[in-house]
Amino acid sequence: ILLFILFVVLFSFSYKKLKESDLKQIVATLRNDPLPVNPMDEVKQQLSEWAKQEQLQSQIDIVKKEDSVSIEIKDKVFFSSGEYELSPVGLNRIKTLAKTLEKLPAKLRLGIEDHTDDIPIHTKQIQDNWDLSAKRALNVLYALELSQELLKRTQVIAQGEMNPLVPNRDKNGNSVPENQNKNRRVTIKVF
Repeated sequence: ILLFILFVVLFSFSYKKLKESDLKQIVATLRNDPLPVNPMDEVKQQLSEWAKQEQLQSQIDIVKKEDSVSIEIKDKVFFSSGEYELSPVGLNRIKTLAKTLEKLPAKLRLGIEDHTDDIPIHTKQIQDNWDLSAKRALNVLYALELSQELLKRTQVIAQGEMNPLVPNRDKNGNSVPENQNKNRRVTIKVF
């Protein structure tokens, strides 16, 4: 068995796709220990409970990957169309989300992203979609009122219209309103 464990350890160093969590599962299996819990499973569960509590299941998508959990929140959950100030309902929802995010294990990081559609915007307060996206992402950050410890592990990213989930326009260049609706979102990523 020791020779096998040595082989697994050496293999893990040479094979870049093998993650620390994989190695922990292998060791636990060999020792007949309970399998370690993936922290991302716990994060997904906590975010799912928040969404259920806030009755947002139809307005968000929670996606767990190997090393991250993303929650895609439709922009209308927090903002009115073309606005960067949080709606009163959105502000309350963010306050409850903050309680969930503060429970993140110390080794995990937090990302706050805002995405817009490609419809041009220009007002006295908003220069363009980049500006709208940046202001929204920052307002989400400020409203969360995170602890200093979590703030040190937090990133804010304005994506503007540059990272759509689906094309904003069809092959002929015509806007596709249902796709534009999908692309207007706030993403909170735990990684």
